[in-house]
Amino acid sequence: MGRAHLGDAIRQIQRLFSNGPFSGLSDASLLRQFVSSRDEEAFAALVARHGPMVLSVCQSVLREARDAEDAFQATFLVLVRRAHSLWIDDSLGGWLHRVAYRVAIRASADVARRHKREGTEVDIDAISSQDRNANGHSTCELHEEIARLPESYRRAVVLCYLEGMTQVQAAQELRCGEATIRRRLAGGSERLRSTLAPTRV
Repeated sequence: MGRAHLGDAIRQIQRLFSNGPFSGLSDASLLRQFVSSRDEEAFAALVARHGPMVLSVCQSVLREARDAEDAFQATFLVLVRRAHSLWIDDSLGGWLHRVAYRVAIRASADVARRHKREGTEVDIDAISSQDRNANGHSTCELHEEIARLPESYRRAVVLCYLEGMTQVQAAQELRCGEATIRRRLAGGSERLRSTLAPTRV
């Protein structure tokens, strides 16, 4: 399945769950439902909610659609394996972002080793020049720095900047005030700006 097809599949799943019985449930409630009764629909609702962000992270690190899809699936397999021991009281977004980035980085190293064995090494310079923003940073670098943010900052940044929630929605999801969300976004943005600032010689 190509990138476009996987993206389409996630969007279809999102449409199925956007107005269904799971739409008003928190990530914590969906996770508890999955753990207690292996409710596949509850898990599918989590995939629908966070799948686009996870796929975006994987695609930012891995150039081949197949590799990105494998990393996407591996990320949610980690969630399945850790579901019983994972404790969250609000959103899974920050945790899934970090897992997706780490899974994709490991997969990228595996891909590089595979290419080396096969004698089909990739042009790293060509890859690193792709998907760069106005400041010369790749999407992969951005996700790397987001993964390094403190948990409270990362959750707010993921929800508002990567998953498109409003500050009001993020405050509801994280069970805090809008002022707290604004402070966390400001703190996260400041840290990202400082770490991603162009190096001056």
